[in-house]
Amino acid sequence: MIHGTSRRQFLGGVGAAGLAMGSGIRPTFAQAKAGLDMLKGQGNIVVCTWGGGYSDTMKRIWFEPFGKSTGINVSTTSIPDMSKLEVMEKVGNVEWDLVDTEGVQMQIAIKKGLLQPIDYDLIFSIVPKEQIDPKVITKYGIGSVAFSTVIAWNHDLFGAAGPQTWAEWFDTTRFKGRRALYAQPRPSFEIALMAAGVPKDKIYPINIDDAFKALDAIRSKVNLWVEKTSQWAVLMQNGEVDLMGSSLARTLEEKKRTGKIDFSFNQSIVEQSYWTIPKSAPGGKESQKLIAWMMQAEGMLKYASALPFNVANTSIYANIPKDMQVQLPGFPENAAKNMHIDEAWWAENTASVQPRWLEWMSRA
Repeated sequence: MIHGTSRRQFLGGVGAAGLAMGSGIRPTFAQAKAGLDMLKGQGNIVVCTWGGGYSDTMKRIWFEPFGKSTGINVSTTSIPDMSKLEVMEKVGNVEWDLVDTEGVQMQIAIKKGLLQPIDYDLIFSIVPKEQIDPKVITKYGIGSVAFSTVIAWNHDLFGAAGPQTWAEWFDTTRFKGRRALYAQPRPSFEIALMAAGVPKDKIYPINIDDAFKALDAIRSKVNLWVEKTSQWAVLMQNGEVDLMGSSLARTLEEKKRTGKIDFSFNQSIVEQSYWTIPKSAPGGKESQKLIAWMMQAEGMLKYASALPFNVANTSIYANIPKDMQVQLPGFPENAAKNMHIDEAWWAENTASVQPRWLEWMSRA
């Protein structure tokens, strides 16, 4: 696994699709009762997610109401780790029933045969198929949320006229100040290549040698490599850095709290995550029910209104206040500026990239 622990607690994100305006989110009473009857059950399921406020919001909006309505108790643990899941499967003791996996993790788990198919017949008996973004529907996973890295800066220094591209972000003449990036190859490869002038739609397949050449070119301009995403809040609050390639959620939170941080959606780097069910999950059948429950528009609206995430059910966006829509990466004007992580490429190349990245970082 490339990313640091508890990452999702601090990252905001974007669904792969733009804003598909729905036609209302409340089912009829008969539909709601029929759906609820299909989801009733018993026992306990364990959801492995990313902890912190991210998980707390899920508990409040989804897990606790699901338990009260269906009779299926939900508890949580952390952190999703496919190596740990592989060991669980091998020894026949899978402790997780539902896992919130990053896209790259899911691709790796699929190759290792660690997942079971998603029950779309059940989901679409509860939620109209046309409400779900088709880009986040896969055989072994369905979109949970996605997260993004954005260009951010100290508003006191640059006002609203901060850097709008990664090339500008590295312009130390025009934008003087201390810079910080996340200390992982994903999304550092993408950032360095865009800074070198590679168009976002030409990034993949990545030439690994070219990526490291691009990193060499910007190495001296990065003052701090952030090891844990929890550091972003402290760095922003203390004014320790002036330009950041930081998480959307933490950046937006700090902008609202103090007004001292600003950011751009331009060239933001987006990574999709998925709900997946381990192949031998003891509560797999009940987890399918929880997924169907979470795909309903009403809960998704509450979740997207609570955190700057876009979600799989695109029918909700017409019901989100306009002032909040423009803060979401999936808002059409913002979505056009994003680039999306190619999870298949990273799943294929992570093993070869990581040792070379660690060697490169040791020289940084």
